[in-house]
Amino acid sequence: MTSNSLSTTLPFILLFFSAMVGHELALEALATAYQRFPHMATSVTLFQFGFCVLLPLSLSPAVGGDVMKRFPRTPSDLWVYIKLSAVVYGATACATMSLRYEGVTYVTKVVFKSAKLIPTMIVGVVLDAMAEKSGKVIKKRKYGVWQYSSALLLCLGAAGFCMSPKDFEGEDEVDGDGTQAEEETQEFTKGQINLGGHWIGISLLAISVVCDALVPNLQQQLMHGTARGTAPAAPSLPSKESDEDEEIEMKSLVKQKEGNQAPPMKQQAASNRGGLSSQALMVNTNSIGFTLLLLSTIFRSTFLPIVSFISTHPHFLVLHLTVGMGLGTAVLAYMELIRRSGPAVAVAVATLRKVVTV
Repeated sequence: MTSNSLSTTLPFILLFFSAMVGHELALEALATAYQRFPHMATSVTLFQFGFCVLLPLSLSPAVGGDVMKRFPRTPSDLWVYIKLSAVVYGATACATMSLRYEGVTYVTKVVFKSAKLIPTMIVGVVLDAMAEKSGKVIKKRKYGVWQYSSALLLCLGAAGFCMSPKDFEGEDEVDGDGTQAEEETQEFTKGQINLGGHWIGISLLAISVVCDALVPNLQQQLMHGTARGTAPAAPSLPSKESDEDEEIEMKSLVKQKEGNQAPPMKQQAASNRGGLSSQALMVNTNSIGFTLLLLSTIFRSTFLPIVSFISTHPHFLVLHLTVGMGLGTAVLAYMELIRRSGPAVAVAVATLRKVVTV
């Protein structure tokens, strides 16, 4: 990463860190002060999805505003974001399901989740090769031995730092009343499933990591216009300036053809004009989850109790707004990191964020 790119990326890194820390602190305050509220998980998730849609939608006019123009209008366009949402859900669901199987502990999950940087780099190289093979003009990513080694050390450091010494305590530890900690271990594993070993849980964790590696790379393709199914922008009327630009570009192409030179960067940028902005990608993806969750709360008759509780508890509302704004800001900054610096840098920043949060 050059000094110029670092200067444009650093503000988004700091914004991502600060927003996620605020989000985690607000979540902790909610869990402590309102732990008896029966619809806590639903209300928090509703605000998280809601701000991931409303925040980029409100910021779009200030940065050029292509959100509504790039919203999917056909089933084929919508299917792209349904698949992306399914991959995001698969990353979380598989990791959670793996804990039900014998032999998979929280430590195992932390190690796998902290190691997703290397699969992200490998998946990015594979997707770039597939995009180039399909005829897309892209800048291929290449990683050397030192970069993979650095990523490995970062993953190991994050996994080791996030682990607690209590996770490695022996089974013969004796509590103050003389009972052994083995009873707690038996209580923890009572709900786990034994289907011939822990390989099923490990396989689910591996699938979760692959999904985690796919998500930022697919998001980058959508923002750079190298993915199929991107909704086309609304057509605009030709202007005098656009005609002049086309004439200048044609003259440039003629000159380069005569001089047998390489194609200009402007031509490469023109091939990516179908890409989405980070705001449009957030709205297109999270609007699906927000709509489904909102309909679910209405059908399960939990929407009105949540609204009633919020209206009578201002502190509860403030914490929910902090949670939603924090996550929405963090996701927006994360999308910009993917667009500007690539998935590997964004995932590395997210891995370091876990260390800061701990």
